[in-house]
Amino acid sequence: MSEAKKILNKNNLRPTKQRIAIVEFILQKNKIHVTASKLIKHLRNKNINISLATIYNNLNELADKGVLKKFYVNNDKMWFDTNLEDHYHFYDCDKDELIDIDKSEISFSKSPEIPSGKIKDSVNIIINLKNKI
Repeated sequence: MSEAKKILNKNNLRPTKQRIAIVEFILQKNKIHVTASKLIKHLRNKNINISLATIYNNLNELADKGVLKKFYVNNDKMWFDTNLEDHYHFYDCDKDELIDIDKSEISFSKSPEIPSGKIKDSVNIIINLKNKI
């Protein structure tokens, strides 16, 4: 059984052709960042017929199951990350890509008090980059 099918079965997801293709893509490299629009281009180049909605649904489902992390860049683009360890990101605006920053590279001298009845879920730091002029 392929690694993609094992991951899908472990998470109680039916191993459809589209899901297998998505999981195989995210398994290609050790740690990747992907958007649905980048993934659809890759899959269509491999002649896999799939809709953008199906990709979003599957990526969200994988994130809900803890296979991927989901977050937004500039509040408008949803990214999915295979690196499940605590870390932060550079966002290269010119290349439209994310680069991991190890958690140890950033330190906090002070953290705000968490409102009553709430707990910290996560900390997302994205440092936006652009080319020098």
